[in-house]
Parts: sequence; structure tokens; C-alpha cells
Amino acid sequence: MKHRYVLALCALFLSGCASKVVKESDAKYASADRIFAYQTKHPDDAFVTVVRDWSMTGAGCYASITVDGNLAAKLGTSEKVDLYFPAGEKVVGVALEGGGLCALNPARQERYVETKPNQHKVLRAYTSNSGDLDILPTTVQ
Repeated sequence: MKHRYVLALCALFLSGCASKVVKESDAKYASADRIFAYQTKHPDDAFVTVVRDWSMTGAGCYASITVDGNLAAKLGTSEKVDLYFPAGEKVVGVALEGGGLCALNPARQERYVETKPNQHKVLRAYTSNSGDLDILPTTVQ
């Protein structure tokens, strides 16, 4: 009987590491006080939506979203932000913010994103099975 409890606890902890995909249409926009840049759309700008997955891991921490190293927004779980910038190659990154357990995540993870004028792309900020935060393109709408 004791082994069953141990196995159940292990399964609970392991399942809590990976995140659950949140559709762009289901995510809520981050509050305005946590959106800092890339909010003005100019003609021919690209438009990127970043959606943070739902996860128990890091749920008490904000995920900082950066563009070319500049802080753009801080997202809670199941939140999104729309970012506008000139078309071309950008480096979009994500990292957990805060102290305590939030500080245990590796340094910011970054990916190159190539956009065309007036193009919309969606990126997913997710927690891997090992508990690391990362960002990748997604087609989940």
C-alpha cells in the first residue's frame, strides 16, 4: 500500500513538469501594466503573438518575453501578448522572472523568427518535461 502512494506522488510530480498547450483563441491577454514594448503597428509591420502554456511548474512566476534582448512583456500562465515590429529577422526570447524557485530556470532561451510584411506568426512559450522554459513556433490556434 505504501508503494502505491509513492508511485502516485511520483506520477503527480512528473506530470506537473510538462505544460499544457493553450490555444491562442483561449489565452487571455496580459494586463497592460505587464506589456512594455512593440505595441504600435506601422504599415507593413509583422505581427507576432506569444502564448504561454498552462503549467504547474513556474506558475507563480512571470515569463519575460524579449525581442532582440529588449523586454516586451511579462506573461502569466495561459496569457498572450501581440507584438508588432518591422518585418525581417528578430530574436525572440523567454525566461522566468523572480527569486526563489523562479530563479532556478536556466538563462533566457532565444529563437530566431523570420517575418514578412503584414505576416502573423504565433509562438508558444512552454515548459518542457525537464522543467525548462522555451519558446517555439506553433500552429495551435
